[in-house]
Amino acid sequence: MTKNIRKKRSPGNKLVIHKIKRRSNRSYCRICGISLRILTKSTKSRKRVDRPFGGEICHACLRTSIQSGNFE
Repeated sequence: MTKNIRKKRSPGNKLVIHKIKRRSNRSYCRICGISLRILTKSTKSRKRVDRPFGGEICHACLRTSIQSGNFE
C-alpha cells in the first residue's frame, strides 16, 4: 500500500479509499541548516526571494559568501 492512500470503512460498511495530501517540508539553508522564513502553503513565486540564491540559502550566509568572494 502506498503512503498517500488509506483504506477506510464507511458507515455503510463499504471499503473506501482516501487519498491523503502530503505536507511540504520547511525550507532550510543549504550552508548553515537554519530554517528559512518561508511559508509552506505559499505559491511558488512567493517562495522565491528576489536576490541571488533566494529560497535556498539564508541572508547571513549569502552576505558572508559575497564578502568573501566565493559562491557555492
